[in-house]
Amino acid sequence: MTEPSPTPAAGPADGAPHAGAPDAGILVRKYGGSSLATVERLKEVAADLRRARDRGHRLVVVVSAMGDTTDDLLVLARQANLEPPRRELDMLLSVGERITASLLAMALAGEGVPALSLTGSQCGIITDTSHSDARILEVRGDRVREALARGQAVVVAGFQGVSLAKEITTLGRGGSDTTAVALAAALGAVRCEILKDVDGVMTADPSRVPDARLLERLTWEEMEKIAASGCGVVHLRAVEYAARHGVTLVVRSSFHDRPGTVIGAPAGDEPRATVASASAAAPAIPPAGAPAVESQSRYRPLAMTVTPSVARLRLVTADHDLTRAWRALLLERLDPARTIAEWLDVNDGFRWEVVAPAAALVELPRLLRDVDVAGAGTVDWQADLSCISLAGGRPDSWLQVHRHLDALRDLADGRPWRLRADGSTLRILLDGAEPGDLPARLHRALLPD
Repeated sequence: MTEPSPTPAAGPADGAPHAGAPDAGILVRKYGGSSLATVERLKEVAADLRRARDRGHRLVVVVSAMGDTTDDLLVLARQANLEPPRRELDMLLSVGERITASLLAMALAGEGVPALSLTGSQCGIITDTSHSDARILEVRGDRVREALARGQAVVVAGFQGVSLAKEITTLGRGGSDTTAVALAAALGAVRCEILKDVDGVMTADPSRVPDARLLERLTWEEMEKIAASGCGVVHLRAVEYAARHGVTLVVRSSFHDRPGTVIGAPAGDEPRATVASASAAAPAIPPAGAPAVESQSRYRPLAMTVTPSVARLRLVTADHDLTRAWRALLLERLDPARTIAEWLDVNDGFRWEVVAPAAALVELPRLLRDVDVAGAGTVDWQADLSCISLAGGRPDSWLQVHRHLDALRDLADGRPWRLRADGSTLRILLDGAEPGDLPARLHRALLPD
């Protein structure tokens, strides 16, 4: 079964959104957990949704679990069993979004907006059978269309679906973004808005980089590069789904009405002066003391993501039996959603390397060494690192980028760093669990106004 093509936007037969209001089409909104952390916030969101309905929109709202609910449920699961079965974990974790959906439907009713809450399975989100990391195969959406035709707003529990084997599945971290985009594609929505506790897609985390700027418009391809680098503002699968089905995304804050970031088809060949991008024409002004670099070798990434407290794990062996044993252990124990970057070379042996938050790898070195009874491999483990990921702006040659970054090494104040190219992303692995003010310095040098 394959993902469906987008269904054309429904016409007047689907019912008016509000008596006397012009039909402005179906609007899909997704709210993150921090935007729905309290009942008071739920009520504020409900009032905002009522205003959108008054403007003529038929509303489909996708919600994440409130606040830290998912993390709290994971703690409970691991208190019951350090390695909970994935099927049972999906049954447990899907509850968080269902609670939010029902409470928001109640808050909407309190605003005078008739609303219906639905689980992922009830609205027809069909997935494969991979528990904890399922992929959407089909979105049927019949009950959503029926509710919209009755003039109801529909609140959908994100992050979940039902497999072909009729089992509850979850879509992995950030899966509510994918739920929203898939529904927008299936329903022919005018756009899909992803509302969070940030102003939109930024050039960096403003809490670490005071000079970070809002990227007002991005193409799907540019956003894919940013999401693949580790930026958690929009989940990579959601961006890929939007690109395949032509869904325009808007990422903005749920705490104010400023426009945020629009993600969609290229606007044309004209310069995009309002957007910081890899093609920005303005030359960077290196900070005081930095050596001059030839303009043709300048590296222009789109955005920066900073991850503190990471670790690096590297495995090397020429033994095929050990390769199979290591691979089986890693597939069982390592959560792909928590990895930052991964490299594999199996041409003349097995060489594999991963960078991830230290907590995601902490038990693996010991387990991998225990499997290597004959001592046929090398387990290289390095903790207390931080990672700076620079997305987009892929150059003609990574050697040029290396020369550029080499000229900026003084910004690190003598701290060793390691460079790794990963697709269109450059990773800087820095000694020390905290990168200090290096991200802000690099941002000024590499992502100028």
